Amino acid sequence: MTLTLQEQLAMTAEADIPDVWDDDASFGCQLRGSHSGRHVAFIDHLAWDEDPPVMTYWLWWDASGHTLTRASSCSGCHLPQGHPTDSGCSADAEQCTAETDITDSDRAMLENLADAVHEAETHHRCQYTADHGGPHVRLAQSQDRADNTSTAWWVCWPTSDTSRPYALSVMRECPATAAAANDDGLCLHPAGHPGSHLF
Repeated sequence: MTLTLQEQLAMTAEADIPDVWDDDASFGCQLRGSHSGRHVAFIDHLAWDEDPPVMTYWLWWDASGHTLTRASSCSGCHLPQGHPTDSGCSADAEQCTAETDITDSDRAMLENLADAVHEAETHHRCQYTADHGGPHVRLAQSQDRADNTSTAWWVCWPTSDTSRPYALSVMRECPATAAAANDDGLCLHPAGHPGSHLF
């Protein structure tokens, strides 16, 4: 993927970030081999020096074009949350393997929410650890407002009855904190989640 200087400047201005690009405007997909969905490159090189998970900038692209987003990385590597399971990440073995897809209309609704932080995805993998209790859950979108309030949207789907569809739910985020764990030190699961916290 190669971006012109004009495209780099336009994306940087749109994201309101100072200096995320380096002098090389070519990007290679960081996902292994053949994979579904868009290609992605981690472009905030300063974040390489931090232990994951990190909030960072990602360049996404496919035949229809490219976009820049800011979102959390995986807890075990410098790939986006929800990356394919065959990527060699150490967190793969511990994470639940349940997956679901949401409709294009639901993805568009999440994408177009006011103050939305993440690029909305169609495909979601449960973010809990393997053998968790209760339904599967994945953070789908966050609305972070200027007054320091936020709303978290989650994709939830049942563990056993596969005939039942997913639901998009607004749930409070877990209030647990850990110093120097991520940007806010907050657990990345919803409040009342099963199992251990995710920082």
